[in-house]
Amino acid sequence: MNDLSIIIPVKSQENSWQDLVTELLSHQGDFEIIVVGPDLENKKSDNPRVRFEFSKLGRAHQQNRGAQIATKSFIWFLHADSRLSNRPLQKIEEKLKEKPEAIFFFDLNFLSDGPRLMILNTLGAYWRSHLLKMPFGDQGFFMARKTFFSLGLFDENALYGEDHLLVWKAHQRRIEVLPAYAELFTSARKYRNFGWVMTTSRHIILTYKQAIPQWLTYLRSRKKKKFSTAIAIFVKTPGVSPVKSRLAADIGKEKAEEFFNLSIKATEAVVMEAIKKSEGKIEAYWAVAEKETLHHPLWNSFNTIYQGHGELGERLATVYSKLQKKHKRVFLIGADLPHLNYKTLLRAQYKLNSSSGFVLGETQDGGFYLFGGRGIIERAIWTSIPYSSEQTSSELRKKLGEKNINFLEKNFDIDYKEDLMKLLTIGDENLLPEQINVLNWLRKNLKSLDQ
Repeated sequence: MNDLSIIIPVKSQENSWQDLVTELLSHQGDFEIIVVGPDLENKKSDNPRVRFEFSKLGRAHQQNRGAQIATKSFIWFLHADSRLSNRPLQKIEEKLKEKPEAIFFFDLNFLSDGPRLMILNTLGAYWRSHLLKMPFGDQGFFMARKTFFSLGLFDENALYGEDHLLVWKAHQRRIEVLPAYAELFTSARKYRNFGWVMTTSRHIILTYKQAIPQWLTYLRSRKKKKFSTAIAIFVKTPGVSPVKSRLAADIGKEKAEEFFNLSIKATEAVVMEAIKKSEGKIEAYWAVAEKETLHHPLWNSFNTIYQGHGELGERLATVYSKLQKKHKRVFLIGADLPHLNYKTLLRAQYKLNSSSGFVLGETQDGGFYLFGGRGIIERAIWTSIPYSSEQTSSELRKKLGEKNINFLEKNFDIDYKEDLMKLLTIGDENLLPEQINVLNWLRKNLKSLDQ
């Protein structure tokens, strides 16, 4: 399978992943392998299909980081001590073609490095995952990357069972969790080291301690007709449509596209962080300008929605109205604010939770970088606003009524070279790695941009 990222979290000073990577590389395909751990900072790979990424210790942190930097449309989470059965990549490709929006898992079997009673654990894992629909992470979850992000990623605050909690979020969101009908093997050493009775009993107690409240949440979620919050990121596809035309006039088309690609990644990372902190109550969408690029690899992290035809007002109206049918709150942002703090998105959500009106983040040049609402807005209002104007925000305030609007702090977006220079006044502190990449690019290209 070519469009697959395989993510392997590893502990400090752990080496078992090396055998797994060797086994994976024996299979054909243009898949990528991402090994994530605390000892991998600055580690380079001799194989172009293998990448190393630093992350602080914690399986949820590590797997989330791997998924964030993945470049493929589908992801497969594997534990370092997993071992493969026959033709696993072919099985993954087959199942994802059948149901690309589902989450799949392998049947668990144990290696011969544990007690003889492990046959009971094999049967128990089959019963738990097939009948109760509660597979665990050592069963090798695989899914579309956008499906994973729509669920809010793994819970990094969970003391245990972040994989189990992800499955329950899938149930609550009506996402199918299905068997791949193939085996995956894992080590049984901990059962030998800590005792079969104690280890098995502990796993059962912790599982159902976590499952019962999640099951109750699932029952309550069945009554909900709409999910919480949508964030739509308005984008054009580089190479298909002109991007950042005003900036390109200042610094050239090539540099403007370089900046825009980095800004897309920074915006994606900011929104992902907001999704994580909101515990999956935010769902993100790429609002794509071109209908033919909705499945472009650049947009494989979130669901996509077509902006529709017409001027900007028409397209804002289209996206807002479509998402409002599925979500209680809808936010609209662009991808030209790479320094945006994810906390701003959370504050906007909080303001709209406690209000029936709108939320507006204004730019210093008279426009706006964020709009959020939970009420119906007539298309005529959207189309009557003069966009790319010093009066854009003020006219929108007049049309919606000042008293109905909650304001965020002002910010600036990147339209001209002087806006790029403003980024240099922002320190690296509290920025995400993808945002720091934007600043590093700017520092590297500063001399050529001044020419």
